[in-house]
Amino acid sequence: MNILVLQETDWLTRGPHTQHHIFEKLSERPSISITVLDYDIDKLQKFRSLCIPKQIFKNIHRVSDDSNIKIIRTAHLQIPFLRRISSLITNFFEIIKIFKRNKPDIIVGFSITNGLIGLILAKLFQIPYLFFYIDILHEIVPIQYIKKLARIIARFTLKHSDKVLVHTNIQYQYLINEGINPEDLEISPDGISLENTIVDKKSYDKLKSKYYIQDSDFVIFFMGYLYEFAGLKEIIDYYNSKVKSNSLNLKFLILGDGGIYNFLQNYIKEVNADWVILAGRVPYNEIKEYVELSDLCLLSFAINDITKEILPIKILEYMAMKKPILTNSLPGVVHELKRDSDLIFAKNQEELIKMIGELIPEKERLKKIGQKGYELVKKKYTWKRIIIDFKKNIITLIEKKRRK
Repeated sequence: MNILVLQETDWLTRGPHTQHHIFEKLSERPSISITVLDYDIDKLQKFRSLCIPKQIFKNIHRVSDDSNIKIIRTAHLQIPFLRRISSLITNFFEIIKIFKRNKPDIIVGFSITNGLIGLILAKLFQIPYLFFYIDILHEIVPIQYIKKLARIIARFTLKHSDKVLVHTNIQYQYLINEGINPEDLEISPDGISLENTIVDKKSYDKLKSKYYIQDSDFVIFFMGYLYEFAGLKEIIDYYNSKVKSNSLNLKFLILGDGGIYNFLQNYIKEVNADWVILAGRVPYNEIKEYVELSDLCLLSFAINDITKEILPIKILEYMAMKKPILTNSLPGVVHELKRDSDLIFAKNQEELIKMIGELIPEKERLKKIGQKGYELVKKKYTWKRIIIDFKKNIITLIEKKRRK
């Protein structure tokens, strides 16, 4: 089986996200060949010429040591405003080449513009197209008039896809309201691999020593892309004077980069917040030791058009490691997890920040909350189960298209 995956973010540095877990696991099987077209969205690669040449990456392992995925990044111009447009043009011709060389059995799209190209070519070549709609994609677009165009393109692609997968019931209902046929929609939640939660004691002890974390410290933890709306600066501002006056044994461990990383780095020095540990990005297989250092994991996002319908995979990873979670009342998280888990919900970002201090004396109760979360993900959210369902979906779509 040949699968072509289309996305508009960087496979090598962003995430790991849903697609990394699903396709790296599927690629372990010799009978399945997977090609990914991605894009250097953070402009990390620099070349002296105006053109960044086509690149092919193999043996990339984000979540699985045995994965076998081919990643293609097409040539594009290093010129503002033309960078993305030029990559879409070269993507079009690259997909044509892939079709001629080794026609895919199915295309799986995670993006809007790349996805539209893939959809059009899928229709022309009679290939099933599955749209995995993991975010409300047009809301991520920063420019207002382009956002409106992105919504139109997304709606067109959604309506003409052979199948659409979403993570949550709220996303499902949103697409129903957008006019998508319920028969073409299905919920496929994010998941976890319990084997990836086993902590290496030596690595854990080294980290604890490196960051001067004592048993008496209360460690709060944030992981992921450092969005401005994540409330990180606000948490530092609220607790900095209290920690510096020795009234709180608090450490704030932040794992990730991008967004406001450089600002935070400078700000922590400026306000002398040496209790804040800005650890940067680390390889996926080392994250579990950082999570293990924490007493309370945070999902401190403000509620906005980007965050209101998400259920971030990191919540499930925290629960799999028996960690309690304090989260803002993001509708997607509330709808999916409030009934069955013991997540601690704040009404808004301001209340969440205050609640951190209230939870510091509750270490033992928080451990019991973490245990309940573990039982839930073990029962409902394992990647093994999710990937089996995903494979059934793509086989059904392929067979249905062939019968036509």
